[in-house]
Amino acid sequence: MIPALLMKNSYKFKFIFYTPIIFCICSAVFANPTKQLESAFATSLVLTDGDSITLGFGDFDPQTLFDSQHANKDEDSIALRKELKLYSIPYTWQLDEPVYQHKLSLTSKVSYLNQSDFISLFDNVADDYISETVYNGMIGFNAEKALGSKWSYQFGFNTHYLHYNNDYEYNSPESRRNFKPLAENLYTNLNSNALVLNPNATMIYRLPRHWGYYEYKLNFNYYYGWALSHPDGINNAAPETWRTLNGIKAKFNMFKIGVFEQAFYIKGQRIDLGGDSRVAFGTDHFYEYGIGFLWDSRKWTSWFDNFGIGINIHNGSSLDGAAIVLYFNEI
Repeated sequence: MIPALLMKNSYKFKFIFYTPIIFCICSAVFANPTKQLESAFATSLVLTDGDSITLGFGDFDPQTLFDSQHANKDEDSIALRKELKLYSIPYTWQLDEPVYQHKLSLTSKVSYLNQSDFISLFDNVADDYISETVYNGMIGFNAEKALGSKWSYQFGFNTHYLHYNNDYEYNSPESRRNFKPLAENLYTNLNSNALVLNPNATMIYRLPRHWGYYEYKLNFNYYYGWALSHPDGINNAAPETWRTLNGIKAKFNMFKIGVFEQAFYIKGQRIDLGGDSRVAFGTDHFYEYGIGFLWDSRKWTSWFDNFGIGINIHNGSSLDGAAIVLYFNEI
């Protein structure tokens, strides 16, 4: 039975990972701890896939670009973006010889995702503190074949090994007395490992022009996995999610000075979500738009083709907002 004192409090459900923690306090029906763990794994896969969401730095409300008097109605989503810390290191090995007319590459990535914040459960006492982290190591392969001069298709298969860590500090006697017995080692202070399989397929249309280049991409990723370890109160966690990307990118040549080649860059894409990641994002689809500048780096290094800087705008989910972003191999 949840104490009546806890039921009197009101909370904002702004959290990507730990909304179910607050929900388990505010409702007589407990959030399912297995679903919470599945959602944490699935959400981290979407956030770290490299295509769906670009977080960047210097988060702000994009409407202030057009109306300096605009009252910020998205304070919660901007605050949420600032709580997230994401670092990712991808690497791809391109194989020299094609196989059955397919260009093959081996892919790998290591990523770190963290969200932390203070949570106020009781009046006039110290706030609790929560930090959730997901580590992801991925290896896989990708194959691409041209279908004429403009169209091509890709397919691939990745394997993800994830480690989820939840650290929660009960900073008041009320929290330790009323919340800890309900949440400890189910919603808070737990660890879990998971193995996730990730088949994917892509159709791409590329069209170089005298003024630059544009590209259309339709991509589908499916994720299904198993928790390899989890607390006793969580049973058979099996994270599952999928996402579809429809996107257009274009660059417009600007000028060339020596080895410096600068281009103006724009992009727009829609992401559709399914499975365990939808609850955290608060939607089944959202949009991303980007604008910036790219510099061709192929004459300087073989590590990446281009780099740049721009502004990315996210619309339609709990992560609404904009940020300054750095581009690498963007097109």
